[in-house]
Amino acid sequence: MSRWEFWIDVGGTFTDSFGCAPDGTVRNYKVLSSGVVKGAVAAGSTSTRIVDQGRASDPANIWTGFRLRVLDAAGGSRCETRVSAFEPASRTLELATPLPFAPQPGDRYELSCDAEAPIVAIRYLLGAPLAQPIPPVTVRLGTTRGTNALITRRGARTALVTTRGFGDILHIGYQNRPRLFELAIKKRVPLFEAVVEIDERVDAEGRVLSAPDEAAVRQQLESLRDAGIQSLAICLLHGFVNAEHEEIVARIARETGFEELSVSSRIAPLVKIVSRGDTTVADAYLNPILRQYVGGLRRHLADSSLRLLTSAGGLVDADKFVGKDSILSGPAGGVVGFSRVAQAAGFSRSLGFDMGGTSTDVSRFDGRYELEFETEKAGVRVVAPMMAIETVAAGGGSICHFDGVKLVVGPDSAGGA
Repeated sequence: MSRWEFWIDVGGTFTDSFGCAPDGTVRNYKVLSSGVVKGAVAAGSTSTRIVDQGRASDPANIWTGFRLRVLDAAGGSRCETRVSAFEPASRTLELATPLPFAPQPGDRYELSCDAEAPIVAIRYLLGAPLAQPIPPVTVRLGTTRGTNALITRRGARTALVTTRGFGDILHIGYQNRPRLFELAIKKRVPLFEAVVEIDERVDAEGRVLSAPDEAAVRQQLESLRDAGIQSLAICLLHGFVNAEHEEIVARIARETGFEELSVSSRIAPLVKIVSRGDTTVADAYLNPILRQYVGGLRRHLADSSLRLLTSAGGLVDADKFVGKDSILSGPAGGVVGFSRVAQAAGFSRSLGFDMGGTSTDVSRFDGRYELEFETEKAGVRVVAPMMAIETVAAGGGSICHFDGVKLVVGPDSAGGA
């Protein structure tokens, strides 16, 4: 092995990283998924330096260039500066500019930079300060970024583009009633916030009955762009058998300025417009979040191999990692992991229980991996191969609150606060 290899699991609260050096040595590091590193002030600290006895094992100068914030009792920032040097032997963080006060033993502080948690972990394990570029490495990464964005409904502002007369199709759905005797039925809130109906029609055989007016489509899409919509889910009737009209809309959307598009004939070319539409919307809702995340990693790993884990438990190149395949990225790695451990211990069947900061995942292994090809996760129907995992929107960091009638746990999470 000529280069470092990293295996990283990014959860909603913590990021766990293992690094294998070229000589076969394995090291690990755990950091908050926010990328923030916390510490405590010790005796000997002054306005120009902070001593932290917990930093004895950190690599030399690893924190040089990081922002340092001294916190008050409530966790707010008292002041901010930068670290100019770090010496692990003396556990000392030298400050670029003096603090307006001398911090006292027991005061808390935070170290942060503009890099995502996996990059912070990789630099720590390599002993590479911010000023030093990361050498070519191999990274395999599972992340719950898509999962948590879906659970907490913090994806991109999305619009659905569909055939005229079918704007309500995803609201109507299949009209199934999983809770038959529930008196107060609450309809699930859709991921999209706007709908545009295109005047076009293709029949079930793929024959064009009515072609779209490109000028009218352009005007409709421009109105979405002006309203602040970030991502489009394009799902036209019978688009799975003839994608011509979907491709026309996608081209106009690109020309209009939309960079984030999910086209149903590419994402889920299936006969069922409801499941096809739901999957396309989920993909459009999550893609901008994931592309921003992957782009942030790529900036620091320009010459490295970066592959991400999909919901089905396989690895794909980062450039091919899309929203519909990200929903169980992190949990799928957990299934593979616990099944391997169980088999090594002599158990052919096992159960997995993974409580993270934001959600809890439960799964089983009976000698083979059980896959689902159409399922509902966090109230969203998705057609894509994924591990059979039950996810509950409550974890170790879930916020408890009273909604006026009952106590509720999650889906909002306190993260690493």
